[in-house]
Amino acid sequence: MHVLIATDGSDDAVAAARQALALLAPTDTITLVCVVEPPAAATAGQESGFAGGLAEPEVIDAAWDEVNREANVVLDQTAHALASPAAINRRIETGGPGPVICRVAEEAAVDVVVVGSRGRGPIRRALLGSVSTHVANNAPCPVMIVRAP
Repeated sequence: MHVLIATDGSDDAVAAARQALALLAPTDTITLVCVVEPPAAATAGQESGFAGGLAEPEVIDAAWDEVNREANVVLDQTAHALASPAAINRRIETGGPGPVICRVAEEAAVDVVVVGSRGRGPIRRALLGSVSTHVANNAPCPVMIVRAP
């Protein structure tokens, strides 16, 4: 079984992932996805055309590096907490979490998507209630929404 786990690194998201894997065993492959928003430096000045100049490329690159570093920490912590013998694929994606999770589920041809019912981790737009609702209504496969204990 191939399971997609969306995570924001929060304790609730990790607990939900662990509970889901216990119920879905055996699992052959796990794809962990962390969805991030573009850093403010990358989009500043593009809102209306009157907000001022764009950031220097070095500033934008540094901001993206920080976003990716944080997302990698989230994926590392989640993978470590799962302690699963399954093969683990890791993905960092940018965009709206609900649509991105559904797209990744389709691209990876997963058997089930696991999301927490809410998230409060360091990646700001990761797993909120509206995200789990969107995924449940739009994913190309079954969805398991897990409440953390």
